[in-house]
Amino acid sequence: MRVLIVTVGSEGDLQPFLALGKRLLAEGHDVRLSASDGYAARADAVGVPFAGRPSWNEAEFQANYLRILSEKNKLRQLTVVIEFLAQEQHAAVPQLMALAREADVVINSPLAIGAVAAARAVGTPQVSVHHTWPLHRARGHGPNNIDFGPVGNALAWSVVGGGVRLATDKLLNPVVAAAGLPPWRDVLFDASHSRLLNLIAISPSVLKHDPLFESTYRTTGYWFLEEPEYVPPDDLAAFIADEPPVVIGFGSNNGFDARAVTKQLLEAVRGLGRRVVLQSGWAGLGDQELPPNIFLADFVPHGWLYARAACVVHHGGAGTTAAAFRAGIPQAVVWLQGDQLHWGRRIAQLGVGPPPRHHHALRAGWLRGTLDRLLTDSGMAARARALGTAIREEDGAGMAVRAIEDVFVAR
Repeated sequence: MRVLIVTVGSEGDLQPFLALGKRLLAEGHDVRLSASDGYAARADAVGVPFAGRPSWNEAEFQANYLRILSEKNKLRQLTVVIEFLAQEQHAAVPQLMALAREADVVINSPLAIGAVAAARAVGTPQVSVHHTWPLHRARGHGPNNIDFGPVGNALAWSVVGGGVRLATDKLLNPVVAAAGLPPWRDVLFDASHSRLLNLIAISPSVLKHDPLFESTYRTTGYWFLEEPEYVPPDDLAAFIADEPPVVIGFGSNNGFDARAVTKQLLEAVRGLGRRVVLQSGWAGLGDQELPPNIFLADFVPHGWLYARAACVVHHGGAGTTAAAFRAGIPQAVVWLQGDQLHWGRRIAQLGVGPPPRHHHALRAGWLRGTLDRLLTDSGMAARARALGTAIREEDGAGMAVRAIEDVFVAR
């Protein structure tokens, strides 16, 4: 089977699809991954054949990220995200159509609307993947991960879904038109979903399969990328050798005052009596003199670092949250935008961390109290360990491959 995988977004969006691509290759299928040019080296490092697309330059990305963070209205925030993504997807449609003609099936991330349009235009079957948060109406939770009860959840989804449709259909239908197709209605919540197979790449221990999900929706578990064994720098290995550290980092998030945030972090951990690994991330945290109990790190794989950590404070990205779940450690979220609030709330609902905090409300006193709780709450630690054990026993990528084969190999 010839498989084309298409994804958009940051490193956290890429990794699950690299994991799926590796597993499909191991099962004897031909795979090609289409993503931004900047990820060619990542794909090559894990052996997944790559077809790059022109990526945004850093200035464009930073400008749009600042626009996103400046919006307090979540619907308007989503609109800014979609405007940004639609430009890239529109330009990619001709290439995606050419790649889709050579494939037996196209597998795409939720916002890769160009891939869906391209597949349908050339008649190639398509699979939708939901790994950040299912873009689908549900009975068990509302659109903001608040449970209003079955009736209230249905009403909330109806209201929010209508607003999303009105705000985003007009932005996404030019992408559909670029593939020569007529306009779609309710692009994000319905029209872009596969009529054959939709994979929810989230652990059932984290998100239960909802009764409103149709039979085409399959919850597989997370798709974790197993990379070659990471060899840390000697100074990092020595720093964490004697005691599991506290880890703090906001990943690919940017657009906030990194020096002001670093100041709050330093004040919070002063006198904590624990070693702290501070990950600089895209924002450049820690660009100042640091005390000896803080180690400033650039990229360190979450799978390696979190497995050796006591707890983690992060931005709430889907991939980062999943990695902390898998490691079985307590976690807290300082969120900025998008699905991060949802994951912060889910962490609290599962009892493996406190309620999330918006980055504008980040204060040293709150963070110090949060760290004290993450390090001392035995019930929270026990729940995190149990959840980590359950997730490590799952084979999400394997279940996804079997689901794909069940639908398409027999066709």
